[in-house]
Amino acid sequence: DVYAGYFKENKLVHLLKRHGAHCVHLSIDDEKSICEAYEKADVVVVVPPVSDKHWGKGDDCCVYLHAAAKAHVKGLVLCSKTNASKMHDMKMLAPLHVMEETLAKIKDKIKCVSLVRCSLHADLLWLFRHQVAKEHTLYLSVDKDAHVTPLVEEDGACAIYNMLTDEKFPAGIYELTGPEKLTFTDIAHRASSAVGKKIEYKHISRKDMERYLHHQGEICDNEVCFIGDLLEAIDKKLLCEKTDDLKRLLSHEPTTVKKFLEKNSKDFMPHSDSEDKAARASE
Repeated sequence: DVYAGYFKENKLVHLLKRHGAHCVHLSIDDEKSICEAYEKADVVVVVPPVSDKHWGKGDDCCVYLHAAAKAHVKGLVLCSKTNASKMHDMKMLAPLHVMEETLAKIKDKIKCVSLVRCSLHADLLWLFRHQVAKEHTLYLSVDKDAHVTPLVEEDGACAIYNMLTDEKFPAGIYELTGPEKLTFTDIAHRASSAVGKKIEYKHISRKDMERYLHHQGEICDNEVCFIGDLLEAIDKKLLCEKTDDLKRLLSHEPTTVKKFLEKNSKDFMPHSDSEDKAARASE
């Protein structure tokens, strides 16, 4: 049986329910419900609950780790970010380091513990698909020369699944990055190839970028600020390291940014205002 804790109802939750998963609404301020949910599980995978309204307000987020110890689960996986220890001065990223510190304190109470640190997810580009489609430009609050090693979220999920189910991958620390070190100018060039139209990259202020995301209305305020902090971390060279852990866990080459954009090219294709409105309505 699969039990999925979620913080807001979204397409993923609906998909999991259709496939028979038991979806449980959880909240940072409800430790009892978290413990009750964990008691049904052998292994718990904790993905930072950024969309929870309590995220970024102290160390309350560590309840998900303490609850795992109390529920006596056999395995615990914490998903974090590369160089989380250097992000303590960024409000929406600081809890990642706090959770890693808490994991180190409770790991002896759980049989198998793993820490999976990820670079930037290439899927974040999807949030900016409308500006690419309409203005042929990717606008982000990152210096054009800053490097990042983006991985595709589906690859990361498959890697964690393999780590949990294949005995040749022991519990431990895994640093998951994409196969390429790129600038966002490089990414814009790959988008050009994917959609058959020249796409440029332009640096804008964080305020303007967050205003765009708020206007789109697809993610909550916490997630908007989280993305702002992630892009700031890229400017600080905290998400530019490249490793082979993802390739090793997948047992094949990870998806490149170009392949990701080609697979989702219809979302980034230039289209008319009427098509744009219809697309938003369907989402």
